[in-house]
Amino acid sequence: MKTSVESLDPVKVKLTVEVEPKRVKQAFDRAARELAKQVSLPGFRPGKAPRRLLEQRFGEGVIAQTAMENSLSDYYVEALRSEEIDAVAQPEVDVETFDEAEGCTFTATIEVRPSFDPPAHDGISVTFPEWDVDDEDVDEQLEQLRERFAEVDEVERAAQDGDLATLDLRVEVEGSELESARVEDALYEIGSQGVTPKLDEELVGKSAGDEFSYEDALPEEYPEHGGEQATFFVTVKDVREKTLPELDDDFAQTASGFDTLDELKRDLRNSLLRRRVEQAQHELRGRILEAYLARVDVPLPPSMVEADKQGRIHQLEHQAERFGIEVDQLFAMEETSREEFEANAQTQAEETVKAQLVLDALSSTLELDLQPGDIDQEIVRHAQSNGVSPQEIARVIQQQGSLPALVGDILRRKTIDAIVASAQVEGGPSDEVLIELGLLDDPDATEAGDTPDAEGERSDAEVADTPDAAAAEVDTEAAADEDADGARS
Repeated sequence: MKTSVESLDPVKVKLTVEVEPKRVKQAFDRAARELAKQVSLPGFRPGKAPRRLLEQRFGEGVIAQTAMENSLSDYYVEALRSEEIDAVAQPEVDVETFDEAEGCTFTATIEVRPSFDPPAHDGISVTFPEWDVDDEDVDEQLEQLRERFAEVDEVERAAQDGDLATLDLRVEVEGSELESARVEDALYEIGSQGVTPKLDEELVGKSAGDEFSYEDALPEEYPEHGGEQATFFVTVKDVREKTLPELDDDFAQTASGFDTLDELKRDLRNSLLRRRVEQAQHELRGRILEAYLARVDVPLPPSMVEADKQGRIHQLEHQAERFGIEVDQLFAMEETSREEFEANAQTQAEETVKAQLVLDALSSTLELDLQPGDIDQEIVRHAQSNGVSPQEIARVIQQQGSLPALVGDILRRKTIDAIVASAQVEGGPSDEVLIELGLLDDPDATEAGDTPDAEGERSDAEVADTPDAAAAEVDTEAAADEDADGARS
């Protein structure tokens, strides 16, 4: 076999392959034997019919076509390996010759990964995002806790702002009732603006047994007739007063396992602080990765971008199917349009593909090693994000043969860790604060032989595994995640 490669552009090459006649004749002979097994000719045992009779029966073209279909992909793969071509999509193949006497000559136009040197990953300087917690933040948490432990009692007076009311509600648009909007015995908090703002205004002053109607626009995100004028018919069944508990030690004991209000406040502050720090660490990783990727321009293979974009569109369609609604209704709920979504999907796909290419290039220079537990941890991570068992994710990976993609995902994560570790970060919590919050192992405890609890073993890499991680991390397991999502639903 002879091969040659011509570069057409940074992400496309033309591969020319010449296969000697001897190998092509072998392909013809194999094709003839294959066809012979499929027919029964008088006077010959199955599979033993001579080739000339097969040619008379099927025509020479059928044998040639079968030979080409059975062998061309093998020739192509062999040529890829010989030329060390990293193809990212199916090729466009043009067969010039496929003949026993002349051999085979074909060309393949192939999209490939661009060849480039990744930039150095040191020298990045960033500021740690805002992470502190003030008294107002703690007070807000306390108020939410008070709401959870509020006492609710039915009253005989007219409704006031902040009261709860049990309602029956139906909606008509142009005289036709919206069945999907009908509710009965719904407990509604006056002032929450949970239906339309005008409902809250109308409810103030109403008493149990009152019936009324009003005109207002349906919320824009409503699946049917969103934004259109409608008539709302309301029946008030009862009015309930909500009484919040006093903020004292008794409340702390009732609402938590703490003896005093100060202890409860301290715990709320630490819990909120931990979440803030985790969010800030995640945002920090995103800033560092963004700064690194900005150091290089990389030509993107169109097929990789399109595949990522279509994956996002398919995911949205699957989401709409799970909700039992049309995709356009989901767009309305998200306050966007198909055009806007596809434009955003295109941008996100380009960013994702660029990150994959750059991180893969850098990974190959860092000599990263996979540890024995890395694959198991990654499977658990995907299982947690999809709400299924690790065994289900492992089954999908095995079924799809996507273990190499999973390994690539792990190596990219480790590469991001290396970029983050080399960055100069200004500000942020001290090690003492991180240890206290359980976000950093205590070296003294480790030396003493203590084993940190699972909560405290969360590294920077793990912090990035939040729902918004797509902005900073690159995940190549979308296919496995989608199938796991389907198994869950």
